[in-house]
Amino acid sequence: MYQKIYNAYCRLSKGDQAELKRCNLKKLADSPAYFRVLKMTGLQDNAQTSRILFLLTGMDIETEDDNKFSVAIALLNAGVKEAHIIQISRSGENGIGYLKRQLIRCKKLDLHSLGKLAQYWGDHARRNLLKEFILSQQD
Repeated sequence: MYQKIYNAYCRLSKGDQAELKRCNLKKLADSPAYFRVLKMTGLQDNAQTSRILFLLTGMDIETEDDNKFSVAIALLNAGVKEAHIIQISRSGENGIGYLKRQLIRCKKLDLHSLGKLAQYWGDHARRNLLKEFILSQQD
């Protein structure tokens, strides 16, 4: 599913891609470009699909099997501080916008890791992000 959404996003015109980059999560669902992605993928119009597309826009996604990083590792490599991850994990549903601002700094994100985080965004996913981030830090 993540690959289908990412491929559809890549096939959009530059104007549609720019429109999606400017949208916040609420405005994304009313964007014509969002409906074009739904038409290309055949997916349903729901919160999961819009969250996945929201997080995929403007990111450095790596589709090759080597040299890609999970979301937590990519955040760590980008120099994001632990306090920011704690803030994301405690901010509830609104944390996805803040997470996107941090993810823009990341390089070579794993598509599956990012898509799974967006699809299942909730208390458990935020807790796992914090857990993986802290366990991946070098002492």
